[in-house]
Amino acid sequence: MVQVFRLGYVHFGTPNLARMVKYYSDVLGFSVTHQDASSAYVSTSIDHHNVVLTADEQPGIKGFGLQLRPGISVAAAAAELEGAGIPATVRTNVLRGITELVEFTDIDGYTVHLFPEMQVVEHGFKAQGVAPNKVGHLSVRVKDAERSVEYYKQFGFINTDWIEDFFGFMTCNRDHHVLNFCTSDRKEMHHLALELRDYSHLIRSMDELSRNGIPILWGPSRHGAGHNIATYHRDPDGNMIELFTDADIYVPELGMFEPRPWHENFPQKPRVWGTDECITRWGTAFEQSLV
Repeated sequence: MVQVFRLGYVHFGTPNLARMVKYYSDVLGFSVTHQDASSAYVSTSIDHHNVVLTADEQPGIKGFGLQLRPGISVAAAAAELEGAGIPATVRTNVLRGITELVEFTDIDGYTVHLFPEMQVVEHGFKAQGVAPNKVGHLSVRVKDAERSVEYYKQFGFINTDWIEDFFGFMTCNRDHHVLNFCTSDRKEMHHLALELRDYSHLIRSMDELSRNGIPILWGPSRHGAGHNIATYHRDPDGNMIELFTDADIYVPELGMFEPRPWHENFPQKPRVWGTDECITRWGTAFEQSLV
């Protein structure tokens, strides 16, 4: 089946385009590569875009784009999808920076783009704002996480970890997870995660949020599944954004993660975590008031 190797971008609708552009540019340190009255494209470094913002009365996720492995054409990808019983449409010049892509709707109703190439821009990383390495992973709510995990295996994704049976983690490269799926009674994004460089970058980023009056919802603490040190906050539209560093590196050839001193097992392999051990390995009770 069609194989992909990374999450390229996430597409949000927003009722206040100017406010969201200011947040992504001034606070998160993305570069604006294009903006007009109805849309904006923002990039972490050299991709034309990693987040697309479109004026819409309804805020929230509109879809996401996965990059095809080299050598797979749009026509071939569309044919593979149709052969698997997944209706697909080849679209040209519907997004800036991408000449053509394949669009389909997954089993939970999310719009997915498969694209072979994206325009490269030369501005690199900004010196202001958070300035993350990249869009790390996307977490979405689905009807049945087990069903969604099985569905995305056909695109080359590997299941790396579980939180019980309701939260499945998947990768298509060496990151611990690129997508994850949370069983829920509603369809919406759970969170979008941005990868930072190290612990000091995480601290500087929280100071940046504080200077802009954005409270931290949770963290920092180290998760169990993925072992990333994470914090969470909400963007101006209420979407949950994770800033993280130090996530596990998966070695698919060995079916394990690169060893780290804080791992519970040696070797550390994909497993099922309980909620009591997965959310924070440090046992920090963030709901406790210090006042």
